[in-house]
Amino acid sequence: MALLTVADINATIRLIVPGFTVVGNDFTTANPDDCAYTRITGGPPPKEWSSVAYPSFQVVIRAKSSATAETKANAIFEALHGKAEFIIGTTRVVKCLADQSAPWYLGPDANNRALYSVNFTLTTSL
Repeated sequence: MALLTVADINATIRLIVPGFTVVGNDFTTANPDDCAYTRITGGPPPKEWSSVAYPSFQVVIRAKSSATAETKANAIFEALHGKAEFIIGTTRVVKCLADQSAPWYLGPDANNRALYSVNFTLTTSL
């Protein structure tokens, strides 16, 4: 079974929001104000007797403008929620479902940049 990687998720997010900086696992001081990070969040256990697994991931979006952060979060949500039969890296995704009904506003960070989170669980198979 091909394992999902942060680099592969980042490449997929960059296709959805071209020109937007996407990094892995956390923000750093070197990142621009308007950017996102992705992290794999585990998910439920895989099926014992098949190649079906349910990896999950989070995308946290930040921007100086709350409207920009919300727009990027909505674009990611709309592009991925309900998407079926596609590839992320070398992983076959049977279905991608959001873990919430809309992007979640997390509030401002320490530098007053708006933060939004979108979370997804994938159904993957060989």
